Amino acid sequence: MEQTNDPQTARCMEILALIGDLWTLAIVMALQESERRFNELQRAIPKANAVTLTSRLRRLEEAGIVSRVTESRGKQSTVYGLTAFGRKLTPIVDAVRAVALDLERSGEAP
Repeated sequence: MEQTNDPQTARCMEILALIGDLWTLAIVMALQESERRFNELQRAIPKANAVTLTSRLRRLEEAGIVSRVTESRGKQSTVYGLTAFGRKLTPIVDAVRAVALDLERSGEAP
């Protein structure tokens, strides 16, 4: 990727790299309907191992896309959800999902 001296363009490229990542899209897709605990996310995204999922969730939390709330109900658990900023990504995820399904139906999927 070519470097730029324009700080706004550079920051935009950083953000696009984060939101265009396969795991980011999968996590946003999994959290669209409701908040989920870590194990629920892992089941919803079966190809993501625990290390990858944990690291991606941390990056998304730092970026303000995902919120993390720790609950103590006898046993401590962590619940993840989309922030207001994260919910802005849902039209992108919906568009990607629609294209993927169209490609699959047409037989043109790679």
